[in-house]
Amino acid sequence: MAERIMAGAAKPASADTTTSTTRDPAGLLENKLEQLNSLLWCFYGAGDGWFQDAGEAHRENLLWIASDLAREAVALYQEISPAG
Repeated sequence: MAERIMAGAAKPASADTTTSTTRDPAGLLENKLEQLNSLLWCFYGAGDGWFQDAGEAHRENLLWIASDLAREAVALYQEISPAG
């Protein structure tokens, strides 16, 4: 059996978090930030150059995903912040 390579509890799929009847903005924010962190780690942290080798169209799509995650995180933060 393969070993688990990522630490922490399994996160729900994105589709499940947005359609949940018990929507928890703080939990959703945490998930979005974890996803964004992992995505950006792949761009820079891995350091093996695959991001440059992916081609312009794939790089643009990956950056689009990162932008969407950041925008969603901001919206969730505004929901849970005292001034929100």
